[in-house]
Amino acid sequence: MASDNSGHDVAPGIWIATFVIIAGTILGGIALIEWNWPAFWIGVALFVGGCVGGYFAGIMEAVTEFGPGPEHS
Repeated sequence: MASDNSGHDVAPGIWIATFVIIAGTILGGIALIEWNWPAFWIGVALFVGGCVGGYFAGIMEAVTEFGPGPEHS
């Protein structure tokens, strides 16, 4: 759990995007091992979709080196 003084935001959209990216990576990796090209491309689509979703959810603004910004005070 993140406390109020940490630099981590806990927005649900960011967590969903992270899990979609991880699922795409795992699916794509398993598909490569099994030589299943349709599953591989589905994994790539999940990965790219998760990255785009993370961008719109503000994933890069969620963690800062200096803790929460003035909007969290």
